[in-house]
Amino acid sequence: MPLASTSSANQLLATNEPAEKRPRTRPKDANIIIGDGDNNTANSKTTKPAVAARMNQGYLEPKFIRDFHRAFTGKAAAKEDDNSHSISVVSENGEGIVVTSPFHTGKLRNIMPNEFLEGLRAELGELNWHERSNDLYWFYQTDDLALNGKPHVKSLRDYLAGEEFVGFMEKITGVELTRGYLDLAAQRYKKGNHLLCHDDDVHRGKLARKIAYIIYLVDENWSSDDGGALGLFESDAQMWPIKVVSHIVPEFNSIGFFLTGHASYHTVEEVTVEDPARERWSVTGWFYGPVASDPTDLGVEKPQGAQLQLPPLVLPPVVEFEDPDRQLFGLSEQDSQELAKWINSDYTSTKVLDKIQEAFLNESSVELRDFLRIDIYDKCLKEFSSEFWSRAVLLGPAHIYRYLRACVSEKDAPTLYALLSFLQSPTFARFMHSITSLKFKGMSQEIRRFEHGHYTLIHDQVVEPFGVDAIMSLTPKQSTDHDVQWQESWGGSTHYIAEKDELLRISPEPNSFSLVLRDEEGTLRFVKYLNHMAGGIRQEISMVFVEDPQDDKDEDEDE
Repeated sequence: MPLASTSSANQLLATNEPAEKRPRTRPKDANIIIGDGDNNTANSKTTKPAVAARMNQGYLEPKFIRDFHRAFTGKAAAKEDDNSHSISVVSENGEGIVVTSPFHTGKLRNIMPNEFLEGLRAELGELNWHERSNDLYWFYQTDDLALNGKPHVKSLRDYLAGEEFVGFMEKITGVELTRGYLDLAAQRYKKGNHLLCHDDDVHRGKLARKIAYIIYLVDENWSSDDGGALGLFESDAQMWPIKVVSHIVPEFNSIGFFLTGHASYHTVEEVTVEDPARERWSVTGWFYGPVASDPTDLGVEKPQGAQLQLPPLVLPPVVEFEDPDRQLFGLSEQDSQELAKWINSDYTSTKVLDKIQEAFLNESSVELRDFLRIDIYDKCLKEFSSEFWSRAVLLGPAHIYRYLRACVSEKDAPTLYALLSFLQSPTFARFMHSITSLKFKGMSQEIRRFEHGHYTLIHDQVVEPFGVDAIMSLTPKQSTDHDVQWQESWGGSTHYIAEKDELLRISPEPNSFSLVLRDEEGTLRFVKYLNHMAGGIRQEISMVFVEDPQDDKDEDEDE
């Protein structure tokens, strides 16, 4: 629901509209269990395509299988002067490539008849496509292909699950696969679409994903300039992803594949093609096998120890306030004078503060626009120089977050330094109490910047302190007109979710102060990937005000 109007409050109290509900979970896989070979949609009649799915027979020659297997399993090394870390294995009518670093990945060109794949793409174009978007990805996907009865789709499905292809994949990779079980789906990546760093390491009972595959259906002119490459991450000694060191560029009528496991971190890089008629089409899925074996042992050594260590997450420390009970006394005249040195004087009015508190209590969120005094805001922007950000640290690992965090010195950024100190002061703690009615035991803060390619992801092993998230936006203005807003298509917004529902979405607004109550009942947040279409960057002071647990205890006793 929109926030109630706070009379005039000079229109400074903005409205945060809850976003449409979207699933946070990854799209369901199209689990295909092949029994009698008939997987048609009920009551549908299937005709055979003029050209059926069948692999290039040159790849089935014993010599090719033997040579590719040796390269894929590390028994045939690339030349020492080969900076591409790849090995080419040629068949009669095609070429196989093994990328040996950071983990063994294969690509086969001219995998099937062109006519068949063209027919397949035409059929896929007739299906319903659904936008899929969450912290990890943004793309379009078909409905479950497991029971789709279209001729080319069924032909491909039956062939991929059949003995000829499954047996071939076993022979060239050396991995045991389970017959009759695979995942199959089709995706389209439009301009700005992406899939961020992840490892595909998923177990289902006694089975686990063993081989991920991608059959590319892009146009024949697709190049690296169009984006959408499969990026392979190098990992550190603890097997956490560091950076992309190898790429597989989409190519029509080719299949890419790799072993999934503890070190198979990869990404589908952002599609940057300008022509809206050109999209990155593919059919993707996984082959499964027994859980007991880890196929990535073929290409990467595990770290010492029984379990992988957690990544070195760097969460800003919580600084505790002295005597939190003094927050309950409200703002003094001296507090108001101190606040007026930093923030818009309208926000020191008791009447306005009461309206803000009412809005926050009703909606658990509020956004205050034109929050800092304009002279303070302008000084902060000036101190955010390129030299300032050149000293910032790029945070990782990539499967959790990517953004810049800066340290501030009084010498290099005196206004920012003083502002950070003020935000930790008892005066500002009392101000926070006056607009939220909550008592806080402490707060954390960091100065951070999101540029193209930056994001945060939701991760089970990352738990931020709960409380009131407070974002003081120091993002440069796009225009002096408030109607010129941050575009949703750029990414870079903060999304709040609970279970499978998106509760709230907040886009960067220059010189704003956004407050959101994030409790311990499963509310999580992430910053959406900032794509190449963005008209600017996002920079801010990000804070969490941690509620005093004694405050909750006192409320329970009052009841």
